[in-house]
Amino acid sequence: MGLFDRIFGRKIESDENKSAPKESESESLPLDELFLKEFTSSGGKFLYCENQEEVDQYFDNIIEENGWQEKDMLCLDSELIDRYASIANFTESYSKPTIFTTKCEHLIANQGSVLVCSKQLKGIKSEELPENLIVFARTSQMVVSISEALRAIKQRHLGGPLPTKITSFKNNEVNQENKDDFMHYGTKTKNLYLLLLEDF
Repeated sequence: MGLFDRIFGRKIESDENKSAPKESESESLPLDELFLKEFTSSGGKFLYCENQEEVDQYFDNIIEENGWQEKDMLCLDSELIDRYASIANFTESYSKPTIFTTKCEHLIANQGSVLVCSKQLKGIKSEELPENLIVFARTSQMVVSISEALRAIKQRHLGGPLPTKITSFKNNEVNQENKDDFMHYGTKTKNLYLLLLEDF
């Protein structure tokens, strides 16, 4: 049973009817639950939205709760700028913004990370981004692994140039377990919000 089934009240089997945990419980989880488990376990803040109105409301709430109404918010996406210009202090200047707001390419379930590329980052290096990130995504962007996401990106760009600067955002600290993981190179801990719109 998926996370969204639980949210919307479909019957959940009792503890006594559940089988013993499997050796690799993560592998058996539905895609949405796996992503949520990995994303929140590393400190990401996840807001599920049934419709665009909820996305708008949650975005406004994030800004208000953090006192970011007057803070410079870096945004390089014209659709987001047009939609939220009345509630956010957007800038396209890279000089000391407090927040970076963007869409993404994919959500990587087995890592709980958000994959972005040059389409979202333009000329910015990931290490130059502010500590606070707000990412807009759709459930249809969720994939199991980085390799699946890279295949999808390649498929979308058949016959054209592939995007560059492909990297992932994950709200975690580099530690002994992940220090050799190339996806952590040059990154720092981020305060990461994800506004996830159901689009299935």
